[in-house]
Amino acid sequence: MPSIEPNHDFLGLIGIEFEEGLRLYGVTPRFWYQRYSPEAQHLEESSVRILRQKEEANFGDGEDALKEYQQVKSNIERIKVNYTEQDLLEKEDQETNSGLQEEAEPEFNYKSEEVLTSLFNLCEFYRKNQKEDLLVDSEYGSNSLPLFQYEHFVKKLEEHTRELRRTYRSVIEPVGAVRGKITTRGMMMMVARPSPRIECEFETFDIQAPLYRVMMTTLDVIRSSHLPKGFKFLDERFQQICKRGANLRMKMMEIPSFPLASALRECGKLRRRLPRMFKQFEDIVPLAEQILRAESEKQKEEESEKDSPWWHITAPSSKLWELLLEKSLENTPNYGVEKQEPLDGPWKGSGQKNIDLCITPTSTGNNGVFLVDAKYAKKPPNDVPSSVYQYQQFFYAIAWAAKGPPPSAMALAYPAPNTKEEELIPISYDLVGNISTLINKVEIPFKLWTIRFPQPEDLRTSDLSAYLSSTSKRLEYLMAENHF
Repeated sequence: MPSIEPNHDFLGLIGIEFEEGLRLYGVTPRFWYQRYSPEAQHLEESSVRILRQKEEANFGDGEDALKEYQQVKSNIERIKVNYTEQDLLEKEDQETNSGLQEEAEPEFNYKSEEVLTSLFNLCEFYRKNQKEDLLVDSEYGSNSLPLFQYEHFVKKLEEHTRELRRTYRSVIEPVGAVRGKITTRGMMMMVARPSPRIECEFETFDIQAPLYRVMMTTLDVIRSSHLPKGFKFLDERFQQICKRGANLRMKMMEIPSFPLASALRECGKLRRRLPRMFKQFEDIVPLAEQILRAESEKQKEEESEKDSPWWHITAPSSKLWELLLEKSLENTPNYGVEKQEPLDGPWKGSGQKNIDLCITPTSTGNNGVFLVDAKYAKKPPNDVPSSVYQYQQFFYAIAWAAKGPPPSAMALAYPAPNTKEEELIPISYDLVGNISTLINKVEIPFKLWTIRFPQPEDLRTSDLSAYLSSTSKRLEYLMAENHF
């Protein structure tokens, strides 16, 4: 019996068009307390199957089940390529921790639309809160549904509409076909002195700059895009963005577009050397290039279509967990997060590493720093972090102390599926035996934290304000334990 275990570091939505129609797959976080049956369910004009990270789902018997299994497995592998930092979720220890790891029974009678909407809002939170320089990256490749990308491009272009139209001029002249709007005089002359030419008032575009034509080509792609029908909430959101793109294009209908290949070439030139007068479009050009490249690849795939058409809206679980903690800290007036440069790891093949959260107090009398590493993994059942994690924290402490005072404290932050696990007393370790002689520090508290992961009831909207507020209080409590 074919089965899938989503053990890759992403969550979100996947849509695959089979011969019988669209099937939506929701990959839910492993830290949702509620579990859902993986059996296929009907939803509007499509069907839904809910999968869970690190949990095997059987697809049934028969040729159709085998075909579905092969398609889902292939697409998961293609999505995985986008998230190179941590491909696989870590294996679990087989032990249990005083019964707290006990799983809830899968629910069969649930509203699949609510599950999909919660996943969408979680992905939207991640995309909306990414740093500007990370918004255009490989995570938009491999059939990623460009909903957030289109929305970001249209929003940016709407903000710069005045600059985009500054080289227009208004013209009134007789024309052979109605252009713009007919003037009052033109309407009168149509009755008093009929003529094949009608006086109209319209705007003309004087400067044929490649940048303008690239923007219009991108708008043409957006307004002509469509999403296979199946999930009303997603359909409406996508069509709303495409409509905004079409309205922008209509406002600047006098600007001609490039062929797709020419627009991509011009994008490359503009990205390398953007004229000074167009500096305000500097952050829009990479977005346009990404949209155009995705459209070009899509057209090539359609010409040589082998697999069923598909798309996905996903977010990397590990980065999402780190972002949730960072945004929660922004709600605390007493602490701030310090930006860090990447560190070159001492171990072979490790590449560059970042200390996830360097928390500093806002009060002037405290110059300490609390180093927190966000771990999207279950807290070890024996309350002893793995040797890999211990070596990593040891390196972070040494690297931090090499450039100044050593850290005041350190912690590993694990997600918890419910408040029962979250409220466990934090476990404390002391790194003094290993590093005190190296960095001349008497004691560096090393904590294991558990913090509740957002559940479906926290994800009614994508701003997560209530969840972030409660998590900020939890973080303040944990740091106050060290008198930090």
